Amino acid sequence: MGLPDGMTSDVDGNLWIASWGFGKIMCFDPLSGKKLRTIQIPAMRTTSCCFGGKNLDELYVTSARQGASDEELAAYPMSGSTFKVTGLGVKGLPANVYEG
Repeated sequence: MGLPDGMTSDVDGNLWIASWGFGKIMCFDPLSGKKLRTIQIPAMRTTSCCFGGKNLDELYVTSARQGASDEELAAYPMSGSTFKVTGLGVKGLPANVYEG
């Protein structure tokens, strides 16, 4: 699984968790703990994820290059990039607005 890093949730209450060291985003049902899906990202060190786009149906994933060996960077040259995942069939939650 790697090390859990940043996470977000969708409108169904599922958790989407970045897996540091394994280049994945995993979606879990928080009530049962069941893993619902895994999305492979072309970077070993995924750091966080959030939903965005006009309809909150795009998952944005950040990654890091820090600490990567030359071999890892050769295998995953897009490390350190931000990725957009579409076609998931789920939506994120709108941001809470602080009215101060």
